[in-house]
Amino acid sequence: MPLSLQEKYDIIFGHEQQFAYRLAKDVVKKPEVSVWMILLPILFVHYMMKISQYKQGIHDFANNILGTKKKALDKALKDIEIGEIQDYGPEDYFPQVPLESKPEIELAEKQINVLKLMEEHYREMLGQQGATLEELVRGAYGSSGEYRYYLNKLAAAEDEISRHLRENFHSSDESGSVMDRIEKRTAELREEELRFFFQGEAV
Repeated sequence: MPLSLQEKYDIIFGHEQQFAYRLAKDVVKKPEVSVWMILLPILFVHYMMKISQYKQGIHDFANNILGTKKKALDKALKDIEIGEIQDYGPEDYFPQVPLESKPEIELAEKQINVLKLMEEHYREMLGQQGATLEELVRGAYGSSGEYRYYLNKLAAAEDEISRHLRENFHSSDESGSVMDRIEKRTAELREEELRFFFQGEAV
């Protein structure tokens, strides 16, 4: 039996949740255990506090990553439901964010470029007949080459955001290191997915 539009939405969103939490666990640093905890119980209390912060950090990070994808997925679903691709603007994507300075406006524009790529990606998947995420992806792209082309476009648009953030908002070495980890691990996870979706095909 063909999946309903909502069922396909749920499959895609569930996958994006898993991706966001995998990325978060690899990027957010876990506190290290010390042998001194055995001798000094107060250190164990401190460690447990750090672990609690670590778990919350993973949750917050994953939700932040997922928020962008949910915006795009929701708008893709809406486009299909009404049968027309809408032209969404900054006020639709960021209704609670005041865009006052030039760097903020430029950042929003670059983020919208990413969102529009994701929306097109999700519309293609939601329009396919399939019972699994792999079937939706293969139906939307046909080959690993076409899917890689999308991933490359997405990565290039995301790089524009990272560059803008480094130049205007997060110029410290620590911020740069975090963004480097995010970019590296994101690329690795996407490569893993590509090979999984198109098993048996030269990628």
